[in-house]
Amino acid sequence: MVMLRKKIKETIAILGGSGFIGKALTLELSKGNFNLKVLTKNKVKTRPLWPIPNVEVIEYENGIDSLSKALQNVDIIINLVGCLQSSIGQPWGPEFDDAHVKLVENLVKVSNKIKHDKIIHISALGVSDDAPSMYLRSKVEGERIINSINCNSVILRPSVVFGPGDSFLNLFKKLHSILPVLPLASANSLFQPIFIGDLVKIIVECINIKQPSHRLIYECVGPQVFSLYELVKIVGKHSKRSGIVVPLPKLLGYCQAFLMELLPGEPLMSRDNLASASIPNVSSNDGKMIYKLKEPTDIESVAPTFL
Repeated sequence: MVMLRKKIKETIAILGGSGFIGKALTLELSKGNFNLKVLTKNKVKTRPLWPIPNVEVIEYENGIDSLSKALQNVDIIINLVGCLQSSIGQPWGPEFDDAHVKLVENLVKVSNKIKHDKIIHISALGVSDDAPSMYLRSKVEGERIINSINCNSVILRPSVVFGPGDSFLNLFKKLHSILPVLPLASANSLFQPIFIGDLVKIIVECINIKQPSHRLIYECVGPQVFSLYELVKIVGKHSKRSGIVVPLPKLLGYCQAFLMELLPGEPLMSRDNLASASIPNVSSNDGKMIYKLKEPTDIESVAPTFL
């Protein structure tokens, strides 16, 4: 359990509160001495949060007027908004531009006017201007914009996040249950997955940083590095639905992703996802930027509880 600071109630706005990380974070912060504003574009998706007494759910639009109204009387902003899929564009697609760039631009403009105390911004590992994917390039642009804010800032770069209700390990659990043979693209891609409970702890601890002025960047990773193939095998083992996992050559994996993009709805995997996976999703710089937790959660210790 994270020890939350006891003081006059601060108001925290959580953008992206309807997502996997947002719901877990809101539930944890609701136990503390905070007033919470959960900003979402679809209020129905936050239904589990409605009964919590110190949580206000607000529908917003990605514009200055809407955000200014929603962020009045807020002390700390936590931006969890992100999307994994976008149509193609240069230097990134329109969906990435809206979620990772324009929203951040609007947040900074509003915050600089209202004078918030701090923003905590969730980015991603592997971001750079010359990253192989639109996703990662748009994420680094978001970081650059955050650095122009006039308040304290913390940028967190997590690896893939896992836990009850995630869309990563649970996706492979579902695929194991319906496919006797699982063709796997990017099987050798490396990840350093972090447990949702650990990421929530880090965010809460960042809220409690007491330095008078700070601009910090941390990488948020678990204690172990796995290939995608190893992670899929772990899922099979703990879900007791292990099928045959067949690594695909690069070209076949690319064709698989292209075909998935043609299906109705959001694709399970896109060519841009494969581009992101082509570089290791692990800590950089010999781990010097890692946010150090006293007892990081091992994936094998919690996987049986939700797989």
